[in-house]
Amino acid sequence: MNHLHRIIFYVFGAACALLFWGCNTTYEMEVDAIQNPTIQDADSYVIVPRDPEQDVNDLRYKETVSYIKTALSGKGMYEAIDAQEADMVIEIDYGMEPPRREMKVVEEPVFATIQEPDTYQTVSQQDPKTGRVVTYTVRIPGRRSRELIGYQERLVAVIINEKYMELTAKENMLDAVSSDVPAQEIWSVRVRNYDENDDLREYLPIMAASVADYVGEDTGTNQKVRLKNNDEVVEFIKRGIIADRPLDSKIPTESISENQLGEDTSI
Repeated sequence: MNHLHRIIFYVFGAACALLFWGCNTTYEMEVDAIQNPTIQDADSYVIVPRDPEQDVNDLRYKETVSYIKTALSGKGMYEAIDAQEADMVIEIDYGMEPPRREMKVVEEPVFATIQEPDTYQTVSQQDPKTGRVVTYTVRIPGRRSRELIGYQERLVAVIINEKYMELTAKENMLDAVSSDVPAQEIWSVRVRNYDENDDLREYLPIMAASVADYVGEDTGTNQKVRLKNNDEVVEFIKRGIIADRPLDSKIPTESISENQLGEDTSI
């Protein structure tokens, strides 16, 4: 193998190793979900940003909405053609909190040098001058190796970046002329991740995949969810496969205009 071929081989191997590592990264999410048992059969929806100043034409927002729609399709939910006819209005919020410093206990491997005992070997050798056979003992030093003998805990300071995604479904009151009665909440799902990674975009499909299993459920307490990039539900979210809709829902609306929202934005 010439020098050029060796370089190509090593580069290809490194790329494969990085790809394998990325596919096997484990993301740990914390999910909290609640649902209102008095409201059933709410399947059609429209999506609005929780923040009224959110630019719905922002590419990151559109990408996030696409992931969420795919997650909801897995629960048999679909986007309504007419915002006024939707069963529910889903407010979405996502982002990353300001980084904070925390103390974390980490485990570090402890290695020790292991010296194996010396061994002795009997060697016979003929003297070329006298022809006599001389026998003597040779000491062979024991092999020395560095081996893992355990782990020790150490307290270190780390920077934590909290990523989040929240979906809250409420009764559709977009067609209400005026009402002092607030819309009832149908269900809500909140996903959190706490680690050192500050790449929010990398986590958006993972958080949407975490939402998929808990829409319309009641977790009671926070649930720990661990997902990998190559998990089936994550690949489904990334592909953006939208489940079949009813015949009257062929063309989904992209967003709700300010006129549709009306004056009362506290849906």
